[in-house]
Amino acid sequence: MSQSPAGWYPQPDGRQRYWDGQSWTEHFAPGEGVSTVGAPTVGAPTFGAAQAAPQRAWYARKRVLIPGAIIALFVVIGALSGGGDEPQKDTASASIAADDKAAEPVSEPSAASKPGAAPKPTSKPSAKAVPVKPAAPKVGATVRDGKFAFTVRSVKCGIATVGTNPYLKEKAQGQFCAVALTVENIGDEPQSMFADNQYAFDSKGRKFSANSMASMADESSQVLWEEINPGNQVKGTVYFDLPKGASLAKVELHDSMFSGGVGVTVR
Repeated sequence: MSQSPAGWYPQPDGRQRYWDGQSWTEHFAPGEGVSTVGAPTVGAPTFGAAQAAPQRAWYARKRVLIPGAIIALFVVIGALSGGGDEPQKDTASASIAADDKAAEPVSEPSAASKPGAAPKPTSKPSAKAVPVKPAAPKVGATVRDGKFAFTVRSVKCGIATVGTNPYLKEKAQGQFCAVALTVENIGDEPQSMFADNQYAFDSKGRKFSANSMASMADESSQVLWEEINPGNQVKGTVYFDLPKGASLAKVELHDSMFSGGVGVTVR
């Protein structure tokens, strides 16, 4: 028996398959009719009968085509759905990032960084307050040092000689400046007043000690050496021998040789 001629032959699934005259190939085609050549004989499968196979009814073909189409539709829908997730994620991330950026505080640019803005003048640091020194006490003021309260009553310079007793007279090397004082004991114990514990300064800042011989020649003075009881006071004159032409500027009064002293301006 001869082999069936090459051609397209219907298959059980409704498609057509190509017979090359020796065997079935892997070529398929939609099956709507029968082969244009004679049916295969020897060597052809049983479904390749010699006579043409009748066309399948439309509902028989749909049993294969409709499920395949449904499966393909689900595949397409799944692909579209899967592809849409990523943009949504990106959109959500972008929205969150925008919200975070909006929540961040925005620093106000300084006046110097603004275009066309004039630089803000810096305020000058306030000058430190310089403590004002109280004015030095003057003639007539009462000052205190230790247990004594001193009051300078008057100052007189240009004196050449002190004393009326010809045997006790004291002559100045330059000129005597007489400082009349009132001294009061403000303590609770006796305290001795010594003229030699007092000092004077001229306008050049030079320091002078008291002249005890001049205080001795002045018999009315009680401040050469005098013990003063608490609450009592004495009056007297302390003499300073300054160069001629020198100007007495200040006296420094002490209740003892170890006290700090207090200054009185006499100019």
